[in-house]
Amino acid sequence: MCAYIMQEDLLPQLMTVDELMIVAAKLKLGDNVSAEQQRETVNGILKMLGLESCRQTRTEAISGGQRKRLSVAVELVNNPPIILLDEPTSGLDTVAVNNCIDVFEVLAAQGRTVICTIHQPPASVFQKFHQTYFLADGICVYNGTISEIVPHLASVGITCPVTYTPSEYIIEVTHGNKECSSALSQVIHNGKSNRKGMSDQYITRRGVYEDTTEVKLNFNFPTSFWSQFCILYARMLLQLSRNKAGISLQLFSHSVAAVLLGTLFFGIGNNAEMALGNFFFCLAVCMFFIFTYLMTPAITYPTEIKILKREYFNRWYGLKPYFLAVTLQNVPLLLTLGILVILVTYGLTYQPVEVTRFCYFMLTGILIAIATEGLGLAVGSIFNVANGTVVASAIAAPLVILCVYGMGYGSTIESYMKVIMGISYVRFGVVAAMTAIFQDRGPFDCFHEYYCHYKDPNQMLKDLGMLDASYSINMLALGIYALIFRLIAFLAIRYRLTSQFSTSTISNYVNKILEH
Repeated sequence: MCAYIMQEDLLPQLMTVDELMIVAAKLKLGDNVSAEQQRETVNGILKMLGLESCRQTRTEAISGGQRKRLSVAVELVNNPPIILLDEPTSGLDTVAVNNCIDVFEVLAAQGRTVICTIHQPPASVFQKFHQTYFLADGICVYNGTISEIVPHLASVGITCPVTYTPSEYIIEVTHGNKECSSALSQVIHNGKSNRKGMSDQYITRRGVYEDTTEVKLNFNFPTSFWSQFCILYARMLLQLSRNKAGISLQLFSHSVAAVLLGTLFFGIGNNAEMALGNFFFCLAVCMFFIFTYLMTPAITYPTEIKILKREYFNRWYGLKPYFLAVTLQNVPLLLTLGILVILVTYGLTYQPVEVTRFCYFMLTGILIAIATEGLGLAVGSIFNVANGTVVASAIAAPLVILCVYGMGYGSTIESYMKVIMGISYVRFGVVAAMTAIFQDRGPFDCFHEYYCHYKDPNQMLKDLGMLDASYSINMLALGIYALIFRLIAFLAIRYRLTSQFSTSTISNYVNKILEH
């Protein structure tokens, strides 16, 4: 029934105006409306709001006034009878403000109810409103038509000077003046009465909702779960493919890291004298995937969740298909770049040329990246950008420390420390990588004439506390952590969409705990 348009013009980037409108039409009109009818609806809205000239322009390149009109346009697709706008004129110049108000007039003339919150509107804008509702200190000081503001002020002995517009003067006299606000509120019964322009009498709104006829509303989405997922996933892949700068940077960073790691650990794969270097190689590969895929969602997702709020509140789609699309969004690029890093580093370090070992090692790296991305998504779902970067770094440090604990005396690790080490999903990843390469393997090449302590790979695994480790169990644990991180992210997003939330709330709870 309602469409809510926020103060910020939150629009998905890397999409043209026409593409965004088509996505909105597919989601909001449903599977029962043909593509031709959806196109006709989009064309009509763009023409009505004066956006035809920029329909092939990307959303990040249009002007402020056009962004505001586009924010309205995407919500008009399903023709809602009520439109709520939060400060639609803020941040716009005079021409853009007048254009937006003209659009709202057209929408109201077509039978819709348009409700705006606005602060100190100019006279040219204020005169176009049919109904006004003034608030001061949390109470209503006026409810009625524009023409009755001056008589309403006069009813409590306040005369509006001819040099003021009524809207400016009522704001000025009520600002910080609780006695004046209280007097005006009492006359208007705190908004329960409506001053009409037809007379000087106050008309109390009674009996408006006396009709008890049950109204049945359809709360189901117009599209199915699968349709919502396909539309959202296609939109995300389109945005990803157009992010040329981001893809180029990731390709460059992965390529440099692969060559650097391969060069640092060049040729150590079967050298008994460099056996421990293989452990550091596995650890370095894991660290690369962790720090590469942890920070990106922690930094970028807080912005995405703002767009999610607008589209979810206006019932474009459900949370489950959206989250499934987000989960799979980066999988193609992650697989491509992850395999590139593993392939280069595995070859340059002269690891065993065995398809099974290579596949196991590759799967370990990919699963670490997927789990880490889930952790970053969970952090980004809970914290803003500033706090998220700090929290992500604070989480990564102890995970790495627990990962390398016991190196050199693994067979004597305390039982309680083994439990604590289980907190670190990185530990499972490193153990899986080591067992993939070195378990059930023949002796290393020993180039020393007399003695090589780690000629037998099992001796190294024993000292690292990984001798009896199972690859499948460690991979299972890693997969469980990946699911837990995604579940935390899903629950955090659902909480933010269904309640008042701010990261300051978490800070307040932490401070209370520390005080006690």
